[in-house]
Formats: sequence, C-alpha cells, structure tokens
Amino acid sequence: MKRLALAGLLALTVAVPAAEARRAPRCDGNFQYVRGGWVSTPYCRADQIARVARERGIRTTAEALLAHPADAEEVCRFVGADYRVHPACEEIYSVFQIDAGTGGLWLHF
Repeated sequence: MKRLALAGLLALTVAVPAAEARRAPRCDGNFQYVRGGWVSTPYCRADQIARVARERGIRTTAEALLAHPADAEEVCRFVGADYRVHPACEEIYSVFQIDAGTGGLWLHF
C-alpha cells in the first residue's frame, strides 16, 4: 500500500510541472507575464489580433497567425483600425512608410 501511495505521489509530482509547461502564456493585451514583469511577446500580440478578429467574425487563432504571416497580414488589414490591435499589427503590416523623396511620413491603407 505504501508503494502504491509513493508511486501515486511521484506521478503527481512529475505530471503537475509538465501540465504547467504546456499551458498557454498569460497574456494581457499584447503583453505576457514573464518572471514577474510584463513583456510584449509575439504570441500575445498574435493572440490579441486573433481575439479582435474573432469579435469581427474571422475564425482564426494566435497559433495560425504565428504559423502563417501572410494570414496575419490579411487579418491586420481587416481589423488594423481597431486601437486594441494597432501596436501588434504595426509589426506585422507596416502602416507607416517613409517617402524616400521627401522624407515625409505617409499613411497607407
């Protein structure tokens, strides 16, 4: 009986950290909680874009956007005007472009 209890405890000790390692990152908007601080990460930016896109009727996930940058660019074109995704979409699809002739800043849609 003691061996069975010890084996169960050992299995639980190994299973809990493994489950936590597979858990999705803790995101708040574009930021992920890492070692006691909030850091902007590609996963959380993609997650924020996917969340807003789903609100607008586009079926996508953060994993899909990370795996297919062209899809992420297309989604950003559709939802890029939303203030919640603007910082994340700026990195995926450059909204601002510097005019080489004048050095001015042009806004492209």
